[in-house]
Amino acid sequence: MNFHRQYALLSLWILLLLANAKANVKQPLVYPQSRIVGGSNAIQGQFPYQVSLRIENNHICGGSIISYNYIVTAAHCVVQGNPPKQVDPHSLTIYAGSNYINSGGLVLKVAEVKVHPSYKGGNNDISLLKLTLPLIFNEHLRAIPLAVHDSPTGVPVITSGWGRLSDGGTRPQILQYNTLMAVNHLDCTRWISGLPSSVFCLAHTFGNGVCNGDSGGSAVYNNTLVGVTNFVVGNCGTHYPDVYASVPYHLKWLRENSQQ
Repeated sequence: MNFHRQYALLSLWILLLLANAKANVKQPLVYPQSRIVGGSNAIQGQFPYQVSLRIENNHICGGSIISYNYIVTAAHCVVQGNPPKQVDPHSLTIYAGSNYINSGGLVLKVAEVKVHPSYKGGNNDISLLKLTLPLIFNEHLRAIPLAVHDSPTGVPVITSGWGRLSDGGTRPQILQYNTLMAVNHLDCTRWISGLPSSVFCLAHTFGNGVCNGDSGGSAVYNNTLVGVTNFVVGNCGTHYPDVYASVPYHLKWLRENSQQ
């Protein structure tokens, strides 16, 4: 099967799945706009678990609240340099409780960074951040449960973040979200070679998907956190699926390292 035919069939498959799932997916009353890439503005309180991870008050990545004291994000968000070195937790802050990137939320300091011990490149790209003070939950600020099982193939999965609106484009002021489709690991390896078993893929049509600044953010199915945004292949919003660290795969490590 040639490349163009393969891509056309994948796009058709995604569109059919989206149409079939539309009646069962609750969407907020907002108008679609060209965001996240190809997503929409979130309404306040729609993603109360979403946080912005910052260095010196500059947004670098997303993250998800999983308890009063812990945030989960991507390992590559908190490991920098060559050779790679874990960033000083005192240089990190978390911004939470608002859809607006620069207003309406609260800033919390990070006490400890826990990078998965087997993190290397695109494998086990997941980490935990312990806060200096516990969060006080409300309607705009609360944790999301960790998924026990990966999302089934073909179901809609929601991703969110403040990443660029297009490849090399501007960053949004309002939190963005998009609905992508779960792809089984074997099918994804036909598009992206060398994928480790610690990840899964979300497919989308051209002009949709995550982008720079969305790393560390969430993939949510059935109101549980199934994935952490890891990377895209090539430019943002291409025909390639986006890749996420699997929360169920890392569940034991996440639970053991986020004890209160």
